[in-house]
Amino acid sequence: MLHSAKSNLRAIASVLFFCASLDAAQASASNDHIALIGFAARLSDAVSHSPRDAAEMAIEEANQQAEKTTNPMRFELSLQNDQGNPNLATFIANYFVKAHVSGVIGHWHSVTALAAAEIYEPAHISQINITTTNSQITKLGYQGTFRVDGGTDDLSIALADAAVNTLHGHHIVVIGNDSGYSKSLTESIASEISKRSPTPPQSLSVSAQTSDFNAALTSEVNKQADLIIFAGYVTQIEDFFNALKRLGINTNILFNEGATNLQLHDEDNHNIYAIEPEITQDKCPRWKAFQQKFQHRFGYAPNAYARNAYNAAGMLIEAILQTNSTDAAKVTAYLHQIHYKGLAGELAFAPGGALLNPTYTIFHAEHKNWQPIHFFPVDKKIDCTKD
Repeated sequence: MLHSAKSNLRAIASVLFFCASLDAAQASASNDHIALIGFAARLSDAVSHSPRDAAEMAIEEANQQAEKTTNPMRFELSLQNDQGNPNLATFIANYFVKAHVSGVIGHWHSVTALAAAEIYEPAHISQINITTTNSQITKLGYQGTFRVDGGTDDLSIALADAAVNTLHGHHIVVIGNDSGYSKSLTESIASEISKRSPTPPQSLSVSAQTSDFNAALTSEVNKQADLIIFAGYVTQIEDFFNALKRLGINTNILFNEGATNLQLHDEDNHNIYAIEPEITQDKCPRWKAFQQKFQHRFGYAPNAYARNAYNAAGMLIEAILQTNSTDAAKVTAYLHQIHYKGLAGELAFAPGGALLNPTYTIFHAEHKNWQPIHFFPVDKKIDCTKD
């Protein structure tokens, strides 16, 4: 009861904040030379602060560049916390519509992104997802829904390749949670592994809200496993990782996206691997320069999601500048044809808004650092060495 009351108070406080700020946002957006970009995430989670700051940095850079030219366009970022709640995400989406945003970065979760998409679509507002990998989002026919990460279809292929061909797993167990996203990812991973291995993988499910993985990690199934894939939420990764260390699990572990955000303190990490939708910095000078500038600007290193937010903000800014308009419909139309020079190579979208040609890297926890060991797809030629 107390938790529910606190949640309601937080939601009410958010509503009051929106109502107080809406007039100011509308006044700002009514200026033809000010483009308002929305950013919606679960901002109460520390992991969202890095992409938030990356988006802010992109806005600052665009405004600094505008001061050097005759271009009168200025950019503003509206930050909103949807708390991972689809009802609040819907309220925020309506707020952004009334504020006449030119586009939105977010939302953080699949459930909030899908809820908001129903509001953005009739308003012709684009939302560029930076963390949501559910492939279903870009298969619903929405014109304004985009994703700068690969989807669950792409991710499951990369995870299966890593598990079978790179880490040589024979008895593989996939541990997911009971959310729709994780169920879909777990099923897709199992299907892809079965195409590559004569031994079908086994699957276990835990609650999407749990932080207790003792039973899952000590089950009879896992005692026979030589590789465990974790397909739960990014917010559960730290608890899962700590459980591994506490229980002394020596089986090879392959984490889903987001694990390299963990700070490694224990030197005994020989069995820990993670896959991320990225290319290593040594191949991408622009990404390395971004990391250095971010560190200097905010005083800490950006996490794995910061690059996505910076790219998403840059794509919206370019669409606004190239169309010379803050009109969301024109921005959305331009995003369908954009070929954007991102931090790790060119970014473009398929007709449904999915990212074309997503890339992944396997990292190995070597002592206290994450070291890249393999790149997917192996046949893709990446050239991000030229500015």
